[in-house]
Amino acid sequence: MRDHDFLEYYDRARYRYIGAFVRNPIEWYRSYWAYRMEGGWRPRYPLDEHCQSDDFETFVRKAVSILPGALGNIYRSYVGPPGAEVDFIGRQERLEEDVLRFLRLVGEKVDESALRAGTRINATGTRPDYPEELKELITVSEWDTMERFGYLEGRKDPIGLADMRARYPESADDNRLLTLWTEQIHWIPDDAKKKAGRPITAQTRHARVHSNFALLAQHKYQDPEYAEQRYRRALELDPHHPRTLCNYALFVWQRNDPREARRLMLRALSKRPQHPYTLGKLARLTDREFDDPQLAEVLYRQSLAGNDDQEDVSVELANLLVRLGRPEDAVTVLRPRADRPDAGRLTLVALAAVMLRAGGSQDETKRYRDRAAALPRTAARRDDSVFA
Repeated sequence: MRDHDFLEYYDRARYRYIGAFVRNPIEWYRSYWAYRMEGGWRPRYPLDEHCQSDDFETFVRKAVSILPGALGNIYRSYVGPPGAEVDFIGRQERLEEDVLRFLRLVGEKVDESALRAGTRINATGTRPDYPEELKELITVSEWDTMERFGYLEGRKDPIGLADMRARYPESADDNRLLTLWTEQIHWIPDDAKKKAGRPITAQTRHARVHSNFALLAQHKYQDPEYAEQRYRRALELDPHHPRTLCNYALFVWQRNDPREARRLMLRALSKRPQHPYTLGKLARLTDREFDDPQLAEVLYRQSLAGNDDQEDVSVELANLLVRLGRPEDAVTVLRPRADRPDAGRLTLVALAAVMLRAGGSQDETKRYRDRAAALPRTAARRDDSVFA
């Protein structure tokens, strides 16, 4: 017999049997971190180099965002790829039983009582706090590995990732990474809320993912029936989530029900009255469907007061002001944004057009047009719903 090593170092033709063991990824990450905390980190390994932390939560967050699926790669280096596995794959969770099974398989005689009387080695005593949120992150990050080795059995799937993967198998990995990204972009604000005594519930975290899956179904996959299912599930989990309500309102509006769309947007604003994204979309709806440009202007300005970086909102407000016969006011809205070094092409083109209407300088107008022409063109979007 030979000690353990990466499978690539074995000439498989020289061995009758090769065996390897795997461990539930949820427990593996805890054990790996605890082992490094007690024995020291080793920067020559990618997980150690990129994810080292004295805090277990930080370690897991780094692992799933920097090296998603890292454990799957490690396991493949020992057991082989799917369809070309070694002869025997045991589980750490039943180590004693599976070692005996492997020894019997290769024809080794062993004193089972002596083996069972042995003690475990390399066991760690460090036990970090391990909330379900971290276990969910690892489950998503190592989904393929957990599925391959049977560790998904018994795990809850509150975001419906399995269903999403089954419905759109060609994008299964992209949708898994979207889930991790959805979690990652909320860590800083969620931590701040938790520190302030207002922790985010699991239902809200899950609702965000359902909402983003709805957007994918609606726009990428052109699957409105499934999109509606996902929107509704998100709102079951968090009935007042403003971005979900607003995106669902845009979905409803697209299906020719502007009154229901307005009701949904107002419902979002009842809990978050200064939510910039919803205010901007309500302004558009108010102007285009309910013929109330004066109220629309107020809503646009409130939206920009909450988030001045919304290019589409500022351009829509400028266009509204031009229609109201106030091109000079439209220039006032756009010029400060156009004069920023990072001004977008949409802003520059809109300002040039508005300046012509306002009787502005031809040379100045040309300057903004030239800046716009120097920027790369981006693909036109059918709509501007934003991920939760």
